[in-house]
Amino acid sequence: MSKKEKFINEMEKILKDLGAQTRGKKSNKLYVLRKAVHEDLTVDGESKQNFIGFIRAGQAESGPYAGLSLKVNPGINHYRISLDIGSLGFGDDYQLAATPGVKRKFMRLQKDLMNYAKEKSSGNDAANFPLKCFCAVDFTDDSEKQYLKSLEAEYVDDKIDSHTQDLFVVMVEKPNFDVMENKQEWEKEIFWRVFKAVAAVYAEVRNWPNTRAQKKTATDYLEAICLKKDNTIDEITEVKNLLEKRKYVVLQGAPGTGKTRLTGKLRSDFSDYVFTQFHAETSYSDFIGGYQPSVLGDNVVYRYENGPLLQAIKKAQEKSNEKVLLIIDEINRANLSNVLGEAFYLFEKSDEDTRAEISLGKQTDGQPEFRIKQLPENLYVVATMNTSDRSLAVVDFALRRRFMWYTLFPQSLPNNTFHLEQFNKINEIFEMYASSEELLLQPGQSYFIADSEEEMKERIEYELLPLIKEYLNLGFLTNAADHFNQFFIEEIDQTIDL
Repeated sequence: MSKKEKFINEMEKILKDLGAQTRGKKSNKLYVLRKAVHEDLTVDGESKQNFIGFIRAGQAESGPYAGLSLKVNPGINHYRISLDIGSLGFGDDYQLAATPGVKRKFMRLQKDLMNYAKEKSSGNDAANFPLKCFCAVDFTDDSEKQYLKSLEAEYVDDKIDSHTQDLFVVMVEKPNFDVMENKQEWEKEIFWRVFKAVAAVYAEVRNWPNTRAQKKTATDYLEAICLKKDNTIDEITEVKNLLEKRKYVVLQGAPGTGKTRLTGKLRSDFSDYVFTQFHAETSYSDFIGGYQPSVLGDNVVYRYENGPLLQAIKKAQEKSNEKVLLIIDEINRANLSNVLGEAFYLFEKSDEDTRAEISLGKQTDGQPEFRIKQLPENLYVVATMNTSDRSLAVVDFALRRRFMWYTLFPQSLPNNTFHLEQFNKINEIFEMYASSEELLLQPGQSYFIADSEEEMKERIEYELLPLIKEYLNLGFLTNAADHFNQFFIEEIDQTIDL
């Protein structure tokens, strides 16, 4: 058996384990194999083609083709693994390329591969990395990509075919064919780890894996190039670190992602706190301070009352050696420019000597209660923002610059009341079909906590179904409507009636 045959057989075995072959009287591969490469996998400088391609099913065995394909181009010292666009363009794969989750999967793979390369090179010197990776930002664009063109120019001596319209490319060190007979050494090669990871993502976007074993194989291939994550750092620790660095943090996320729970945990680190919740009618006098009506006998009188901000400032000044926390729930429900007024200036962190002083609070004998240049050093602010509420006021860039922004995403929980199967189904739909903006609408983990199957079904019927239906009616995630509909049919025997 030639080097070429062994090489291709190994790749086909990997694809078979990922579900690229259906069972029946006759094996049916879900791709068309094309081989335009020398028997010994060397590069002929005069050859116009030098590739092994796993082409979209339904294409001819030779000649022009369309669609997204998995391709390997052998070179002298490096091999090129790519998500290739056929010479006839996207064809029937345009919708697949336009699906947000396809790009999201390959971008995540790019990040994992580059971290893997750093680990293998034992440093941050990109010149020593055993691989380099490119991923397009727009997966519906089949034109030449300048960054990919410059990347390929670095490998011109390898005589690798140039395809600068491709969507995803990894240049990886050539495998050592001297160890082909030794299965253990062969599988340790960086090339094979990278090929398996790229093949796993390609298989997932093609929906090849359909058995538990095939899905586990895809997961194993991807985990093999992932660095071990430090599980000692959790959300509460990360937010505490952000508070220490910048003092003002916004927790943003969809309902059920744990924003309120997290602020509750933060309170234990502070000697005192002030809580307020914004809404559409929140005013300057509500938050900063102002005259409020009250009844005195038969009369209505007006008394000046400090709002939550001035209350927090006063507590911080009185407890100068202790930390005070101001919690603002649903910060973007109010008109922030009107609510903050001149206090907006206080959230700017800069050299106090260069700052002007502003006056806040009740005037007594012509003097305001507070004359300050910035918020007290021992006062910290945590705000929450519901990313699924489409009626929210816009948070302008100036305010965004003054806060650190921490996003909470839905995550599985390791307890017996968490219904992982239903969570994973909803998560997969959002991962595949949601745009970056729509991803912030995904219902959080609290929606999937229930003491029994019956309670979980009730939550799906009376909480998840109305929420998803509202999203669809508002024009969000419309490309996932059929998948959501199938979920509700399977779980509660109901359809989405739009």
